[in-house]
Amino acid sequence: MALEKMLQETCSEEQGQSIIKGTMSDLFIETLRSWGPTSSLRQRIQLHRYFINSHSIGPKWRSVSDAMASFVQKAERDLRRRITQTAFGVLEDTESDGSLMHPPLHQHVSSSDDSLFSVENMIMKYTQSLVKETHAVDFASSTVQLCNLGPNTAIVLESLAELELMSERYDRALGYYLAIGSSFMEESLLLSIEDAAVKSVNSSRQNDNTTLADEVSQETAGLIKFGHVLSLVELHQLHQLLLSRNYFFTDIKDESKVCSPIISLIKLVGLDQAGTFLMESCSPPDDSTSDRTVFASLPLDLVADQLKSKPKLLYWYLYLLFVQKPDMYVNFATTAVPPVVITDLHRTQFFLFVDYADLKDPDEKDNAPSFLDVDKDTPFMAFLAAALPHGGIRHDRVIETLEKHRGQIDSPIYAQELAFVMEKFGNGGFDNARKVLDIYLLGAKNLFLAVAYTERNSEHSGALWEILIAHSTEAAGHGALFGSLLEAAAHCGADLSSLVAKIPEGVQIEGLRTKLIAAVTDYRYKVKIHEFESTILTNDKISIIRAIIHRSRRGSRRQSSIDRLHVSVGRSDQTTMQSKQSLHLQREKMSHLSSPSHMSNSCSLSIR
Repeated sequence: MALEKMLQETCSEEQGQSIIKGTMSDLFIETLRSWGPTSSLRQRIQLHRYFINSHSIGPKWRSVSDAMASFVQKAERDLRRRITQTAFGVLEDTESDGSLMHPPLHQHVSSSDDSLFSVENMIMKYTQSLVKETHAVDFASSTVQLCNLGPNTAIVLESLAELELMSERYDRALGYYLAIGSSFMEESLLLSIEDAAVKSVNSSRQNDNTTLADEVSQETAGLIKFGHVLSLVELHQLHQLLLSRNYFFTDIKDESKVCSPIISLIKLVGLDQAGTFLMESCSPPDDSTSDRTVFASLPLDLVADQLKSKPKLLYWYLYLLFVQKPDMYVNFATTAVPPVVITDLHRTQFFLFVDYADLKDPDEKDNAPSFLDVDKDTPFMAFLAAALPHGGIRHDRVIETLEKHRGQIDSPIYAQELAFVMEKFGNGGFDNARKVLDIYLLGAKNLFLAVAYTERNSEHSGALWEILIAHSTEAAGHGALFGSLLEAAAHCGADLSSLVAKIPEGVQIEGLRTKLIAAVTDYRYKVKIHEFESTILTNDKISIIRAIIHRSRRGSRRQSSIDRLHVSVGRSDQTTMQSKQSLHLQREKMSHLSSPSHMSNSCSLSIR
């Protein structure tokens, strides 16, 4: 057959001609799809459109959406050619029926038997090149057995995946795709994905995604052709195949070299698309008493178990849970005690933060945060604030671990995190407060954070201010440092008059007049804002009180305890009965007077 010859020519290309070989592989796969059943073409259009509508989010994915739109256009072009070249195209008016080109996203596409080749025969021949004993293959099973691995196995696996899609055996098709992601992607791809995962977590404080977006676009440029695999999983609810591996390599004795289904999926479709899919399919920790096969979801603990072999990916996944699924990970509305699985993940994530949170990009400049960043928490600090109250990690263990990791007190590594834990969960004594202040001054080397902490600690504020002033005056170049102290105190709302009075004699502070004028002006602005807020609050209170008084003067409708309708009906019935009785008496009296005996007696009396 022509397809077999095309596959042989594709596989016989020299290894050095990777560009030509890749082009021929793409042409062979496109030919295989276009010659298959028309139902498979409609289904491919459905998968690509579902991918575009579900996973292409944000401006940085615009190029991805354009690439997927080109795949849709190719599939529509192939479908149009197939329809117009057969008797089916003569009988059907494709222009009047748009459903042929645009099948519904969730509607099942009926299978068709109009393939230009025998799909089952092609599956048997391609499987024979991978499996030693073809008769032992159970095509009804979702498990995929592979062997005879070689440099041309990837193109054969992708062909088998396409053929299984045509046969509507979606579980086996997914197994072939995941096998490609597990063992037939470039070795450098996983390393770049892991580096991008760590960078995406550590750069989340600055919210600067420009560099990351460019890197993700370059990474997904070669992986976008597998984006329809996510649509395949969602539309046909194949999530359970991602929890239990259904592809096995008989030639590989070391199972540790085979990636888990989740890692294979990440390598196959890219980091950001896999993250979106994992968060949309995420579910609470697995309960062994429930039937998992009913739910089209991925329990977070089972996904984390698969990512343990790649700590950087686990670090990225747990942070996604913390940010996008807090109700499953750190906020529990229906229970006061979180599950043991969650607290274990908290402990694991803490040590992952210790290992990877201090990794910085070599191109990134080490700039100390300014007063604008005082209220911004690092990802590590935000995690500690949310996870420590649940008891998965103890604050004393956190302090001990961070101090051991930092070494000296003037080390900038995790200075803010250690100071944060000691401030929130320390004993509250002066020694603890003094140590926190030293960490801000010597470790973080940030005077704004030190002044902000001094203002927050009202119990030891006076003594801490003395330490700050002594540090500013005794340090080299104390004039500039004292000027920075004045600026930080002005932004934090401290008492500048007492601070100015403690300026040592003979100290020259550059721009002191300008800084004091700016501080006073800023203070006056704050006072005006406070006055305006107070006026607005007073007016709101007056309007609310007036509305309450107005409503209190209205008449209120009350429910009477007497049933007026029942009483009136009873009275009318009683009156009617009395009228009937009196009428009856009058009639009896008239009938008695008109009787013959009464008339004869009256006549005899008159004669006498």
